[in-house]
Amino acid sequence: MNNEERCVIKTLNKLGVDTRYISLYQNTIYINNLKFSKFSRKREEEFHEEYPEIQVIRLKLFQKICIKVSRTIKNQIHPRDEIYISNDSTPENILLHILLEPYQRKYGITLTDTYDSSKIIANPKFLDEFASEYINLMISGRKITDTYEKNTIYPLMHVHYDWINDWIKSTKLKYTPSNYKPDENVQGILNFLEKHIPNVNESIKQSVTYLDENRID
Repeated sequence: MNNEERCVIKTLNKLGVDTRYISLYQNTIYINNLKFSKFSRKREEEFHEEYPEIQVIRLKLFQKICIKVSRTIKNQIHPRDEIYISNDSTPENILLHILLEPYQRKYGITLTDTYDSSKIIANPKFLDEFASEYINLMISGRKITDTYEKNTIYPLMHVHYDWINDWIKSTKLKYTPSNYKPDENVQGILNFLEKHIPNVNESIKQSVTYLDENRID
């Protein structure tokens, strides 16, 4: 966080905004939780008296994503962690930068785009990729289980690809389209299951997590 960003955060704090529930990224404020942030329209007007150039985004989809991510990473990150996020411009990594930005204030973490082995990696793998991986394991007759990389967190593991795609298109951010292309056979199975199981990707993810936690080998 540079000095200008620190001044913005300081101003918001003085106005009574809880900056643990907003993200500041590229001269834009994204509200993560409208209720907890206490960022009312009146406070926004007062803020714009000093910073008229900074846009404030109140998008329900983004807040929905934030809720999912907060539940996911509450047991994955710890105070003063150093977390590496790739600096590429895919929607997933841009989203990771924005989502994890307030955790610098919540937990005192450090975000960096310079990697070394001492840092924790923020993996951009999202829900659809997990579900596809499980179906591939099933098709090949292998054990359906999660394989997490060491020293790595997965903030987007419960976030749908469509949510990420819809969100990035709603912004003015410049990005490189994701190269995610699901296998046709796998997607066909998931589409069939979706007709009978609402939110099938999330249901499969939760089932695999439960089995892993309660497995007797």
